[in-house]
Amino acid sequence: MSRGTTRITVGSVLKIILIVLVVLFVGACLFMFSKIRIDADSALRNAKNVRMSLRSADIEMYAQGKTIYNPSKKNGLEDGVKAKVDLLADAKGTYSITRYDSKTHELTGMTYRQGNYIVYFSKEGDDITWDVDLLMNIYHFDESDVITE
Repeated sequence: MSRGTTRITVGSVLKIILIVLVVLFVGACLFMFSKIRIDADSALRNAKNVRMSLRSADIEMYAQGKTIYNPSKKNGLEDGVKAKVDLLADAKGTYSITRYDSKTHELTGMTYRQGNYIVYFSKEGDDITWDVDLLMNIYHFDESDVITE
């Protein structure tokens, strides 16, 4: 009998399986990180487009003696502003004005939500800040009240 045959041991099979699992885990982590980053960049780009469209709509409203901000509305937008913004920007999310400087006619605070991403814009003097956050749903629970008599 020839002793040239190789024997596969349980230890070598476990090492191969462990290496494959580590490679798959690292690949999945890299994929998720890049997907989250790409989607966050898309949300930020769309929020910047909405801000630019709001500035343009504010210039049009200023000519009519109005502003884009109406604090009595839930989203802070004056009537007709959303239609003007939709003409200029392809907003895939929802947005609202949180702060507006009526003296300088300038947008100083805005939120934009696209999917699970929310973008916060704020302007203090000449300093502009953009924050992009990922909202993660932990769980969903449905229940109903049943009243028995």
